[in-house]
Amino acid sequence: MNKFFYPKLALVNLKKNGNTYIPYILTCIGSIMAFYTIVSIQSNKGLDAMQGSESLKILLFLGIIVIGIFAVIFLFYTNSFLIKRRKKELGLYSILGMEKKHIARVLFYETLFVTVISLSLGLLGGVLIGKLMFLILLNLAHIKSPLTFKIDQMGLLYTTVVFLAIFGLTLLTNFLQVKLTNPIDLLRGGEHGEKEPKSSWLMTLIGVISLGIGYAIALSVQDPIEAILLFFVAVIFVIIGTYALFTAGSVTLLKCLKKNKKFYYQSRNFISVSGMIYRMKQNAVGLANICILSTMVLVTISTTVSLYIGQESMRRDYYPMDVSFIGAAETTDFSEIEKIVVAEKTSAKVETTNELSFDMSTFTAFKEGSHFLPDMVTDENLDLTYYNTISKITTVPLEDYNRMTNQNKTLAENEVMIFSAGENYQEQTVVFGENLFLVVEQLESVPMDFKKKLITGNSYYIIVNDEQMMSTIYTAMNANKDNADSESPAIHHAMMFNLSGSEDNINHFSKQVRASVSQLNPDIEIRNIYESLAELYGIFGGFLFLGVFLGSLFMMATVLIIYFKQISEGYEDSERFVIMQKVGMDKTEVKKTIGKQILMVFFLPLAGAIIHVAFAFPVITKMLAAFRLTNIPLILLCTLVGVVVYALVYTGVYLLTARSYYKMIH
Repeated sequence: MNKFFYPKLALVNLKKNGNTYIPYILTCIGSIMAFYTIVSIQSNKGLDAMQGSESLKILLFLGIIVIGIFAVIFLFYTNSFLIKRRKKELGLYSILGMEKKHIARVLFYETLFVTVISLSLGLLGGVLIGKLMFLILLNLAHIKSPLTFKIDQMGLLYTTVVFLAIFGLTLLTNFLQVKLTNPIDLLRGGEHGEKEPKSSWLMTLIGVISLGIGYAIALSVQDPIEAILLFFVAVIFVIIGTYALFTAGSVTLLKCLKKNKKFYYQSRNFISVSGMIYRMKQNAVGLANICILSTMVLVTISTTVSLYIGQESMRRDYYPMDVSFIGAAETTDFSEIEKIVVAEKTSAKVETTNELSFDMSTFTAFKEGSHFLPDMVTDENLDLTYYNTISKITTVPLEDYNRMTNQNKTLAENEVMIFSAGENYQEQTVVFGENLFLVVEQLESVPMDFKKKLITGNSYYIIVNDEQMMSTIYTAMNANKDNADSESPAIHHAMMFNLSGSEDNINHFSKQVRASVSQLNPDIEIRNIYESLAELYGIFGGFLFLGVFLGSLFMMATVLIIYFKQISEGYEDSERFVIMQKVGMDKTEVKKTIGKQILMVFFLPLAGAIIHVAFAFPVITKMLAAFRLTNIPLILLCTLVGVVVYALVYTGVYLLTARSYYKMIH
């Protein structure tokens, strides 16, 4: 036999099955491009020199893991579809005299050709679009340095090894199917599942309970940190419920409709229900996959876009003022700091506004009614309960408050005014140790902070009569502490202001001021919103990049599953189409009936995904609140826009792939 016989036969097979293998190869190419692109960006040495690069590289590494797992699962899934569709063909080879080892050779060459084409075009495409993706990421992360994008040789090798392993495992799986299956079963491989499925109330009940638990978790979680921990638990239950209801619940429901004589014994219902029972049996797992993937796309895109758009408000929660210097009042010469600020702002051509200067004393405590108890919790015992119940207390002398607000209020020694950054303080008195104070006014604002929705605990600003009272309160709340906090000065001084000017000038000012002030006093605390922007942009820009990137990958998977399902339905319905006409049904009526069933089957996953996202919305808002994104209208708008856009894309994909289906049944 000619040594080129098997390679030629493999090429003929690939060409003959082009309507299924071409989309499969395109998916392989897309997966390889995505994997290499993320690997090459994550390993780029230029990122290491940038602020925020550590968080960004962690996100990219997680993206590599997600894409790798996705590639393994999805390529195995699509390969199983391909081999199932070709079982008759392979069985025919066996009947015509080819041994299983000869069939294995054909499969080997087919996989070899697919691997060579996919890796060659995938790696080439990854190199070509890698630079574009890299520039998009730099833009989203606001990294302006002229970083160069180079072809990552180790990335090429790593990608090649990973996907060679995936293709090798799929080939091994195909070998095992041929080896363990006799020729007759191969010939009938495409006909399995024709027996009418039985309803399973147990699996349906499991599906309903699992879905109910997942939804209940999503609706009941109140704490943002807890929401992050429980979200993945809810996801597992929803996935289990989705698969159970699609595979068993749908058949059980249709069987119930079949038992309803008045409903079932009508011409349209009779055909629709019977056809749907077989369709759901054959397509349930694929449809559940589409539903889960669609949900992942919607959640991923809506959350990352919300985070990116809402980052300005999140930053302001962390930094009420642009720049602040806080140091021990007795040991820090703030007049020298003022001179540095004045000199540098003149040099950098920026302006300072809303300048504040005041004494303060800060400590943490546990609130029980009107009593504040000392925080005695050590670092190793910190847990979720601690962060949910702790309160941050900042005392400010009345003299400084009046000066900053241009007021002339007075307080007795046992009187205070209080401002709560979160929920209002509800008590008439406030007690620190044995010191009881009467709350004479609930302030609506203070110059150094503003009202906001706090994620954990609370934050109180308490205006007291003088600095002596501040020291008394601080001593009472730290008297029994053994750690270093008890030795820190009771009174600190704060200097705060906002900045205006060009971005480059502000960044230059921030860099110079930090260097000069740190040289003057290395112990002073410097907080600057502009210095933190690189870190925040790296995090949220990375989130958005990965969200869109993974969302596109999941969308590609969804498109391929829909296409394969359309092809599968076309093969099945081409025979049904002929049979229905033989029993007397009009061609137009048959086409309309089958079309209605197909429409219902393929839009069930979209409906399921939208329902999942609707129930997940409360827990999503809680999770985003952990990042201090509390703008629910913004999150809702991003989610609704995402759902509408995805539904339009989904519909467009369905209409395009439906053409292949209708060509088959004519």
